[in-house]
Amino acid sequence: MSNPNCNARLASLDELIKNVIPLFLTPVPTRDTVRRWLDAGKVPRFKTNPAAKRGGGPCFYSVTAVEKLMRGRTFPPIGGAA
Repeated sequence: MSNPNCNARLASLDELIKNVIPLFLTPVPTRDTVRRWLDAGKVPRFKTNPAAKRGGGPCFYSVTAVEKLMRGRTFPPIGGAA
């Protein structure tokens, strides 16, 4: 399912919605929904500066964990093996 030419380890939420989530879901859910799913699935989240008092920059998510979560929560195609 994943792109064999892509070896990204971390991606922002916007990058996930643009490149990874469409491989599993069409139409792509809203940004808030995807974030809630990732938080509920305990996908590792990384900040650019975790020691910052406020914010610390954008969040990055583990791409492999997102793919694993999506594979576990989606159904195989109808009429054939996945």
